[in-house]
Amino acid sequence: MSIVGVICGLVAALFMALAFFCSSRAIRLHPEMGSLGLLARAHVIMGGIALVALPLFWQEHLWQNLRLWLPITLAGVLYYLFGQACLFLAQRKVDSSRLVPLLGLKLVILAFLNAVVFRSEQYGWLQILAIICTLTSAVMLNRAGRKIPLASFFLVILACTGYSLSDTCIKRQMEVIASLGVEGLALQSLLCTCLSYTLSGIAGLLLLPVAGWKGRQSWIDAAPFALAWITGIVFLFACFALIGTVNGNIAQSTRGLWAILAGYILAKAGLTYLEEQVSWQIILRRVIAAILMVLAILLFNYR
Repeated sequence: MSIVGVICGLVAALFMALAFFCSSRAIRLHPEMGSLGLLARAHVIMGGIALVALPLFWQEHLWQNLRLWLPITLAGVLYYLFGQACLFLAQRKVDSSRLVPLLGLKLVILAFLNAVVFRSEQYGWLQILAIICTLTSAVMLNRAGRKIPLASFFLVILACTGYSLSDTCIKRQMEVIASLGVEGLALQSLLCTCLSYTLSGIAGLLLLPVAGWKGRQSWIDAAPFALAWITGIVFLFACFALIGTVNGNIAQSTRGLWAILAGYILAKAGLTYLEEQVSWQIILRRVIAAILMVLAILLFNYR
């Protein structure tokens, strides 16, 4: 296994964890902007970056095959934006160091979708054990500090559902792009990323009249999330290209640990509007829960 690939995966997890602290900061500094306002602004910024990069990976024959790749790409974008919107709503009440590890619940939802809805996978005892580990971790995180409000927990479940459906679409999108003659995982990944985030940017523009586009400072405070997230995505796909998607997703699952570390540092620095100060016993419980989530993803992907 490439050590560079592992490092890319860990860096991706770090940037994605930091991105959620940036989104939490923007939402709490600008309550008038709201979750929808942040979603629109951040994706307009990321869409602009993706649009600039798209010509580097675009191939002319993709125009003729628009009907093959556009519907699945658009579906993936809409599911992803739904997931992000739900998570931003949850961040109004719950600190990121507790929310980010809970995103591992996506594993349970993916398993349900693949086994029950799509009937595309069959799971053995290791995968069942992984699901038990995931649910145990979620219970531990809920008890590590103030209880997570039921509405916020439900929003996390909806976010994970959106992400899971988006992942399913992305997998199909990659297959379609590969069938159209785009060779190499790195090129396929970067092209799909640019296509998806360009469409996300268009969706963001369409949301602006509803969400409100005024407020220069709100744009400035939305930018750190956009930049941290898109950087994490670039490192994640570099990781996929070097060590594969299974190992890449395992590396990405460490974002929960990064989030707990970042939350501890922010609380110690006095930024309690982002992270409340808690005892070391609670931090230890959160770390154990996050490690359990990583173990769950490791078991789930073991074949």
